[in-house]
Amino acid sequence: MSVHTLSRRRTSAATERWVFASCAAQVVVTTVHHVRGAAIFDTPGRYHSVLVALILLAVSTVTYILARATTGTRQNVTWWMFWTTTLLGFAVVFGVVEGFITHVVTPILRQGYPSDEPFDFLFEVTGILHIAPAVITAILSVRLVRARRSRTTDTP
Repeated sequence: MSVHTLSRRRTSAATERWVFASCAAQVVVTTVHHVRGAAIFDTPGRYHSVLVALILLAVSTVTYILARATTGTRQNVTWWMFWTTTLLGFAVVFGVVEGFITHVVTPILRQGYPSDEPFDFLFEVTGILHIAPAVITAILSVRLVRARRSRTTDTP
């Protein structure tokens, strides 16, 4: 194994940890946002989003640990589960849908926020803030796939 290949593997491992950190940041943002929304709008159903975020983080954590601890096919399957969970769950669902569509696009299309809910600055800011960790997760996930593909196409 060449020094260049070892360097890429270390870089990939560091990137995986940063993906995990951005997912954890997304859980924090989601928790603050939805707990605040449930409290100020008296909508306890918003707590379900916190539960979904925690389940996604648990799945990401378990698959990340298994991918680091196994080899062969099991490692490939768990790594792709980790990658898919982080990209679809944290970047797409929480970033694109919750952050961008719900808190940016919808208010623009409606020309304002819903009249049945009072405007709350912290709630809206934390809603929009979902976008930041989602973008980081998406960028790093693309880097991981590129690194993984280049590693599998290397010849010894």
